[in-house]
Formats: sequence, structure tokens, C-alpha cells
Amino acid sequence: MWRNMERDKLIRKLKTVKNPRERDKIIWALAGKEKDAFEEKPAPAQPGKVNQVPVGGQVPGLPKLPLDARKLVNYIAPALFLFFGLINLVQAVGHFIETGRIEAALPQLIMGVMFLVFGIFSFAKAKKRTQGVNADKKEA
Repeated sequence: MWRNMERDKLIRKLKTVKNPRERDKIIWALAGKEKDAFEEKPAPAQPGKVNQVPVGGQVPGLPKLPLDARKLVNYIAPALFLFFGLINLVQAVGHFIETGRIEAALPQLIMGVMFLVFGIFSFAKAKKRTQGVNADKKEA
């Protein structure tokens, strides 16, 4: 009987609680896995301090890449843009040679040029990014 009253009280409290830690404790207490879960008072959550990244800038436990590898990673997207741009341009030229009509090759030609432009701009941005933090601040 007493246990049912306590259980109903916990269920009502669960409906109104906003703090996730306190909710977890109530759920554990309702499940009967932790007898004194509800007796502990959780530390108040500090607003705005959820999922902070450590001062080093990287999440602990993740492998650190060598400096040269990190610089190379910045050039992956520009290289892909340039590659797809060149492929589209070659296909457009091949299509033009095959059909003899520029209208048939125009969509691929436009896509190739767009990919090349994006590749060149992103390559320049990656170059600035790898030169250091000061170049990144000037860009923003």
C-alpha cells in the first residue's frame, strides 16, 4: 500500500520534472533498481554549459592526426570539385564531338564549369585555412 502511494507520487513528479538527471533517477527508482536514487539531490544544471569541448579543441579519446594529414584533409573537397568539373567538361566535349551540336553538350558544360569554379574557390579557401589561424580570422 505504502509502496503504491510512493510510486504514484514519483510518477506525478516525473511528469513535472524538467531536469534530465532527476528524471533518470526517478525512472530508476520506479524500476526498483536503485532504492536511494530519489533521496539524492542532483547538482543544479548550469544553463549554457551542455556538451562543452575541452580547451584543447578536440574531444578526448579521439586519435590526433599529424599536422601534415590535417592540412591534406582541407584539400579533399576542393580536389573532388575539380575532379568532377574536369570529368563533366571532358564528357561535354566528347558529347559535342559525337553529336556535333553544342545544345546537347551545354548542360554538362555548364555543370563542369560550375564545379571548376567551386573547386578553385574552395581550394583558395583551404589554402588560407592551412596557413594558420590568423588567415582564418581575416577571412571572417
